[in-house]
Amino acid sequence: MCGRYASSKGADELIEYFEATLEAPSAVSPAASPETPPAASPAASAPNLAPSWNVAPTAQIYAILDPARLLTTARWGLVPSWAKSLDFAAKTINARVETVADKPSFRSAFKSRRAIIPADGYYEWYTASGPVSRKQPFYICARDRSPLAMAGLYEWWVPSDGGAPVLTATVLTRDATPQIAEIHDRMPLMLPRAAWSEWLGGKLSSVGELLSISETLQELDAYPVSSAVNSSRENRSSLIDPVPLELEQVLW
Repeated sequence: MCGRYASSKGADELIEYFEATLEAPSAVSPAASPETPPAASPAASAPNLAPSWNVAPTAQIYAILDPARLLTTARWGLVPSWAKSLDFAAKTINARVETVADKPSFRSAFKSRRAIIPADGYYEWYTASGPVSRKQPFYICARDRSPLAMAGLYEWWVPSDGGAPVLTATVLTRDATPQIAEIHDRMPLMLPRAAWSEWLGGKLSSVGELLSISETLQELDAYPVSSAVNSSRENRSSLIDPVPLELEQVLW
């Protein structure tokens, strides 16, 4: 899964790297009716999120939406239009690529509301075997330290009391590659640059296609980091600094 990640790049950097825009030519305001969901909502100005080295569920995150590559912000944890409250997001921060087309929470968004969730890297916890279960956090990022393009979905949720619509998003996951499986059995579905337009345009729909394309990514770096990242209240650049393994049982 992907439950924490780092996002330190500003909007201007993301716009340049992902060739994104702040205006979607055909974007409309979010509709109250789930039968007529909006494509996206145009951004009046560049979204401005503070750098975070410990992004946690329900936080505001950057998201790049649909073919226009609109850069905006969303709440992490997809909330479908029929959900009764935003509390639904606790169980939808991730969507498994193997079942996303069939799950009621995600299938509508998978057809027509796709996103890229940019990240510097993400955290995963290795669980050591033994009489006492202990977990060691690892930071996983591109070997060249370029941003990761995590496949995502988005959905508008409109409060029943007539409040402002909320843009929400999720990160797709897949079975881990052999390298990452040493740490955890799941990982984000990451997209190479050549697949960005196809993904956002809805042309990649089969599990086989998505897995095959994600296999073309460059090697990742994975190294142990401080257990300080366990607390979502911690947020500093040193969280991604490598540390000696804190577990007696060494992975490799």
